[in-house]
Amino acid sequence: MSYEIREMSFGEILDMGFRLLRNHFVLLVGIAAVFYVPFGLVVNSLVDPATGAPPTPEQVLVLIVLGLVAFAVINPVVFAAITHALGESYLGRSTGIGDGLRVGFSILLPLVGTSLLAVLAELVGFVLLIIPGIYLALAFLVLQQVMVLERRFGFAALSRSHELMKGHKARGFGIMLVSYILVGVVTAGVGLLTAIFPVPVVGTVVDALAQSVGYAFLSAVLVVLYFDIRCRKESFDLEHLASLVEEEATGAPAPIG
Repeated sequence: MSYEIREMSFGEILDMGFRLLRNHFVLLVGIAAVFYVPFGLVVNSLVDPATGAPPTPEQVLVLIVLGLVAFAVINPVVFAAITHALGESYLGRSTGIGDGLRVGFSILLPLVGTSLLAVLAELVGFVLLIIPGIYLALAFLVLQQVMVLERRFGFAALSRSHELMKGHKARGFGIMLVSYILVGVVTAGVGLLTAIFPVPVVGTVVDALAQSVGYAFLSAVLVVLYFDIRCRKESFDLEHLASLVEEEATGAPAPIG
């Protein structure tokens, strides 16, 4: 399935995000669900809200360890895998869940390291003055896409994201604000339904799937925004057309970066 790579309006970016999610639903949601469903079931087995009993010290320790694993391994791998799958799908290339996960694990360390650099910079900005922190958060809005799709890490990735977002921070903020509101409304509705579900395990699975869908949609919007900016600043749409011709001639896919 191919898509038209070009500059897009505010609404078109959101619409393309929905289209990517709909057309590749099993692939995108499957990547996240592989981790989030088992993770949710494990957490649910440790904390049972139905009984109201506080977790034991041993359970608290396990929850802390699980939280660290989610922060340092699961979330980065899932995001990288989904971003890779979206990039390949958007450019009309075939990919699978296994391909995305292999990419996620292969760049895990530089991915986490670069993300920590960005977080530290944003924290310093928020501590000194709130406005610099907001500025940096918007400057690094497409940082994950730069890392996964261009394989740039460290300060090179931070600089690249900052350069791409110049002149697009307000638009990026608006697009992501609307996206988060849409995802928040849907997940809140699902949460209300699962809260009254008679079988807690089923409710946990549904919650994890809803989280996976929301994660996939937000990632899709960011990928489309990333390519939209590259079309505006670097004529990526023309570059992509040229690469398609080259692929037909050589049979080898051209790199994204």
